[in-house]
Amino acid sequence: MTQFLSAQEQFLADFHDRNAGVTTRAYQSLPVAIGGKPCASSYQCLANLVAAGDGGHTVLDLACGDGYLLWLLAQQNQPQPTLIGIDLSQGELAAARTRLGASVTLLQGKAQALPLPSASADYVLCHMALMLMEQLDQVLGEVQRVLKDGAIFAFLVGARPPPGVAFDRYLARLQAIRQRHPSSSLIFGDRRLRSPEDIQALLAPGFERVVIEELVMPRRYTPQQLWTWFEDMYDLHLMPPQERQQFRDEYLEEIQALRDDDGKLAFTDSLRLVSAVVRKID
Repeated sequence: MTQFLSAQEQFLADFHDRNAGVTTRAYQSLPVAIGGKPCASSYQCLANLVAAGDGGHTVLDLACGDGYLLWLLAQQNQPQPTLIGIDLSQGELAAARTRLGASVTLLQGKAQALPLPSASADYVLCHMALMLMEQLDQVLGEVQRVLKDGAIFAFLVGARPPPGVAFDRYLARLQAIRQRHPSSSLIFGDRRLRSPEDIQALLAPGFERVVIEELVMPRRYTPQQLWTWFEDMYDLHLMPPQERQQFRDEYLEEIQALRDDDGKLAFTDSLRLVSAVVRKID
């Protein structure tokens, strides 16, 4: 890639080169509830927004990772729409090529400068990546540019989970480390994606008919299962290995005493599914 990468982008590209498929492994088999109704996964909720049966659609998966969302779309839509994936990471794109073969266009690039013609896509989808991107207004401008008139932009972002000892104790330890070593932290993304009100305001200049839905992922985990979930978080990989090991040992010791009679703890994640229709400027 010839485009300049910031420190945050370089970290993300390197992390995903080493850990291709990490987001898919975390979310592909994790059932969610949306509006009280079950859905097989957060990926499936996003894929369900693409109208079936129209092979004339062009769908861009922004930050496509190892191509799992594109694979879902190819399986559930016949004839298959034109599918395009863009990602920073060469490792993720190589994994996507293995998964998808030659039927999908895969491009290395940045969301701030999409390598696509204007008004060329019917859908732009993004699973758990928009909240990591810098220059968000520029990203949204590029999304608006490549979408056709009346086309759909849909994305998933994280939301703060409800109170619970498993996550609260993890977050407290993480914040203590950040206070001790502020220079080692990277700030990802834009705070305007952290509340429904801010998301509405952020999208208002370029999009209309904005719909925001809450996805809930409740489950019960053993302490080790909890750590396995947290282990792929970016924050942990910004720590020196010795400090990360100490974090792990102390966290597991702390929550062992908090287990219920079945040896597990309740743990609930929350996501937001946002969809909007592009507003073209005449």
